Amino acid sequence: MSKQKCFKVLGCLLLVLLLVLAVGCGKEDTANTNTPANEPAAPVEEDQGPAEKGPVWGGTLRIISAAGPTVLSYYPEMGPGDSGAVLGAAEMLVAVSNDRTHEPQLAEWFEEDPEARTITFKLREGIKFHDGTDLTADVVKWNYESYIQKLMFNDLLKEIEVVDDYTLIFHLHEWHNQILPNWGYTPIFSREAYEKNGGAEWARTNIVGTGPFMLEEWKRDVSMTWVKNENYWREGPYLDRIEITYITEATTAAAKMEAGEADIWNGAPPQYMKELEEKGFVRQSGWAGMYYHLMPNTVDPNSPFNDLRVREALEYAIDKQAICDALGYGYTSPLHSVAAEGEWGGRSEPVRPFNPDKARELLAEAGYADGLKVTLLASVSDGGRNDTAEAIANYLNDVGFEVELDIADAGRFAQDVFVNGWKDLVLMYSGTDMNYLVSAHRWFGPQPMTNLAGLKRPPELVELFNESLKAFTQEEQKAATERIVDYMTEQAVIIPLFQSPGAFLHNGKVHTTYMQQGFTRWDHHDMWLEQ
Repeated sequence: MSKQKCFKVLGCLLLVLLLVLAVGCGKEDTANTNTPANEPAAPVEEDQGPAEKGPVWGGTLRIISAAGPTVLSYYPEMGPGDSGAVLGAAEMLVAVSNDRTHEPQLAEWFEEDPEARTITFKLREGIKFHDGTDLTADVVKWNYESYIQKLMFNDLLKEIEVVDDYTLIFHLHEWHNQILPNWGYTPIFSREAYEKNGGAEWARTNIVGTGPFMLEEWKRDVSMTWVKNENYWREGPYLDRIEITYITEATTAAAKMEAGEADIWNGAPPQYMKELEEKGFVRQSGWAGMYYHLMPNTVDPNSPFNDLRVREALEYAIDKQAICDALGYGYTSPLHSVAAEGEWGGRSEPVRPFNPDKARELLAEAGYADGLKVTLLASVSDGGRNDTAEAIANYLNDVGFEVELDIADAGRFAQDVFVNGWKDLVLMYSGTDMNYLVSAHRWFGPQPMTNLAGLKRPPELVELFNESLKAFTQEEQKAATERIVDYMTEQAVIIPLFQSPGAFLHNGKVHTTYMQQGFTRWDHHDMWLEQ
């Protein structure tokens, strides 16, 4: 993949994640049951009361989203935003359950054996791709071998053994607890469609999966239309169609919602979400969300932020609660560590509470009594500005930093964050996963999913990350996560700011459990609309 194309993909990844991901999900499937395809539900009686209404068959779900995918099924070039945007069509071996544990999806069951260094998957039988071909162990093996270089910890794969048509074993050089959360959660595509239609070039703009919806049309940055898969392997889908329109201008999106021209708005800014919620629209959220941080450049050996006192001064200078009050519209709350309160390692009280005098004192001790000039990189938001970055700059300027704002478009921002490295400071985000050990490894670990190019991992932190990989029980993993988070907090590796829970708006007629399983699972087959 060319560097230019890489930047485009990363740019879309950033934009999609910052605005939250696209479409809904639904009820949890029974883990080890393969429901016959197209088994219809009982029809809904017209005289049923609202409390007794069951799923309704039919209808078109209309969705507004701020941004869409750049690649549909060529996985080596897909970012998390791309993968999330196509999960109505592509499914995974494993998915996150409501209680934030691993649940089989395309797999009927799986088994990890740390001593034997294996992970075994037994596939559900009878599942077909949209082109009519079968989901088999050979096809799954081909998928993984095609994009193994993209997976985290790919150096640990020894071989993939196909035992029979529906059983395969991943043999590992070494087992650890982050392999399943990363390898099991990748979309599976049709091998025959890929090879028959010309490979990577075709896969960038087309998709053939096993999911409840099939692609009808995609106009990049404009719209996407899905139609129901009549041969889906479990009950549903209830909807006939899903029509997604990509609208970046918030006022336009809000007007369409109020005019009844859309059912869901995904990625609404807090101000518009608040206004529409007050007008009767429904805001739906879950445990997953975005964390926002101030990240200093510690890779550059000449960076002033290699001094702990300067990093601490950043946190003492910022009134996190005031920023939440002014810009969060009641939906955000301060972060006191890289993990939120309630997550593994999360804290309820600040380690460095707002104290401008302390910030000035630390800057002076570090040799910057006369000021320290820094550049703050941030991604452009609605209106061509970034209100949060402006607020942070004001707080930093007040204690002796001299901040120059660099508001970049999504592509340049991604290039500097993930490839080149930022100059001094960046206003950046991270996400939440099934547990915070997974999140910490994906964002800040020595083998991250997407590298933060300006973030130095001190040897002590790398050692904590490596030790955590061997933790097997949940109690052991929680303790290991707490050690990682405590180190990052005490050493001010990054400066946590606030959290914003993932949420979307709908008109009250959409029935879905989207967000209850986080960002990586959308049970599109289980969504339905009141007619």
